[in-house]
Amino acid sequence: MTEEQLKRLLDAAVAAAHAAAEPIRRYFRSPDVGLQVKPDGSPVTLADREAEAVIRASLGAAPGAPFDVLGEEEGLTGTGTRYRWTVDPIDGTRSFVRGIPLFGSIIALEDTRDGRALLGVIHLPMLGLTYAGAPGLGATQNGAALRLPGSVALEDAIIGTGDVAQFNAAGRDDDFRRLTSLHGYVRGYTDCFGHGLVIAGQLGAMLDPALNAWDIRATEALVEAAGGTSVIVPSRVPGKVDALFGNRALVARLVSELGFVAR
Repeated sequence: MTEEQLKRLLDAAVAAAHAAAEPIRRYFRSPDVGLQVKPDGSPVTLADREAEAVIRASLGAAPGAPFDVLGEEEGLTGTGTRYRWTVDPIDGTRSFVRGIPLFGSIIALEDTRDGRALLGVIHLPMLGLTYAGAPGLGATQNGAALRLPGSVALEDAIIGTGDVAQFNAAGRDDDFRRLTSLHGYVRGYTDCFGHGLVIAGQLGAMLDPALNAWDIRATEALVEAAGGTSVIVPSRVPGKVDALFGNRALVARLVSELGFVAR
């Protein structure tokens, strides 16, 4: 895929994420969001379903051949193309249904042959923040370039984590305890809100287990585009991964300190 093609697809992904903001804003803090619980115990609302439909329609009109789409709500559709969109229409539905504005839409494009994330977009509609980027093209926040520093001392950083329930599910309770024993400034900035803080360098790194492909692929591309790194290993939760990502030097230290490997 050429750089020019990648740029056009990145623009298309940004446009799709922004289009999804309309139904999301309409339902936010509404008394009737159609809340249901999926078989895996996670919540889903009318806003999730409508936002994914909008994103899929928008991506379907993107330049180039149509690609497969793997979405949280509608699953995998397509004909088995090499390049595949991953879509999470509302990452942070638990926040959404409680009126907490720290959620967003995530879109990524992955190369299924090489196993690489090619581009990523995270849009936080209630905060007016859009992270967009691709390895080789760089990363931006609302159009302003982002670049992570070469190194950050652990003592000078804040480390983010996902929900404790995810650590429990992935069998990484010991990792959580080691991390909080190692460093006094560990905070639970979950979902794509926390991922955005890492991409912008506001968090030095984040440890986030038990993620689906649509949760992590955009972050993987964005962190690399900003000059950071990700360590992603299979999770004990079937079909999911555990991820540690952020500043390169800090991630390397945390991998060593925690012994962060597949369980």
